[in-house]
Amino acid sequence: MVLVPGKLLGSGEVAGKPNVAAYSVSSGARSKIEDAGGRVITIRELMNENPEGAGVRILG
Repeated sequence: MVLVPGKLLGSGEVAGKPNVAAYSVSSGARSKIEDAGGRVITIRELMNENPEGAGVRILG
């Protein structure tokens, strides 16, 4: 799981099937990630699903 503490934008290419939690996500970014087989959730959803933060990488 990758945590983006800001807005995730849709520029660039998506490799693999990323699972991303972000404060805000553009529609382009959401489409690219979901089309690649990944998952996009809010930071609040991440906190509820994984309160210990295991396996989370923060990108800033």
